[in-house]
Amino acid sequence: QLFLKKANQNCKLCVEGWKSLGLKCYYFSTEKLNWIQSRDNCVGKGGHLVIITSQTEQNFVSSQIGETHWIGLNDLETEGKWMWVNNQPLKETDVKFWFSTPEGPNEPDNWQNEDPSGEDCAALGHEIGDINKWFDASCRKQKRFICEK
Repeated sequence: QLFLKKANQNCKLCVEGWKSLGLKCYYFSTEKLNWIQSRDNCVGKGGHLVIITSQTEQNFVSSQIGETHWIGLNDLETEGKWMWVNNQPLKETDVKFWFSTPEGPNEPDNWQNEDPSGEDCAALGHEIGDINKWFDASCRKQKRFICEK
């Protein structure tokens, strides 16, 4: 029993540079890339852009960042049909953290003022505000990103 306890103390779940929550490991980038580059970067690290499935996970990733980061959600294929990078749809019954206010406008809004193609990729946090909510943004924007494995 003592041997097992000591062995567990020396065993780390996540490699250096990654942070753990439960059995998952998370990487918070310092570099800024567009959404496609961020997705590919995470795959190159053996993971994927973060898929947020619980309030606990949302609270954890929000607590680790001080600015907007890409997450693994997009509606690139069909406008309004949000899909995670594992090809699972964001269903009405799923946990969601889109920014909203009683007076509006609410996210996702597919705003086209900066990019005529609209806003098809999701980020956690906004440049000028709420760091613990989701916002849709132009996939061409350069942002930090969160990987998960």
